Amino acid sequence: MVTVGVTGGLGTGKSKACQFLKEKGAYIFDADEVAKNILHSSPDVKDKILESFGSGIVKDGKVDTQKLAKVAFSSEENQTILNDIVHPVVIEEFEKKCNEVKDKKDLFVVDAPLIFESGFDSHLDHTVVIYTTYKHRLERSLRRGKFSRDEILRRIELQMPEEEKRELASYVIENNGSIEELKKRMFEFYDELTGSS
Repeated sequence: MVTVGVTGGLGTGKSKACQFLKEKGAYIFDADEVAKNILHSSPDVKDKILESFGSGIVKDGKVDTQKLAKVAFSSEENQTILNDIVHPVVIEEFEKKCNEVKDKKDLFVVDAPLIFESGFDSHLDHTVVIYTTYKHRLERSLRRGKFSRDEILRRIELQMPEEEKRELASYVIENNGSIEELKKRMFEFYDELTGSS
């Protein structure tokens, strides 16, 4: 089984790219989803987060992920604190899941925005950056309607520059065209990594 980390900043189409790999038969490990589950299920992680960010981020006895995101994305320092608490536990989960599916799947994909920042890349065979121009990223993020323009710009600013990610990645897949073009590229990428055709 080959392991690959798929990354890319906000609005690059990273999750869509992973969806196409899943269609081809890959197992998708959604690091953000796993991190959210950890926030709700691990008392140890919850305690560390409360210690670092205060009780204002708790609602009905649970970590309010929206409040936490607001605090975490307010500065690089806060983002680092949160990542240092959550990432080691996410990597433990990744290793467990890898062992579970290693005989069932040819490709194990980690869908994560912070592959390089968290050191996740050192646990993987390959890394791929889904690359999109700044203009496309902004347009796509605004279309989703999840964040305001200011919030999008703030998040992009806090993420590692795309150019830097391109330098670090084993592969770069451009996503400045249509969804069909991305699908075709991801299908070819799956075949290349797994040696199937």
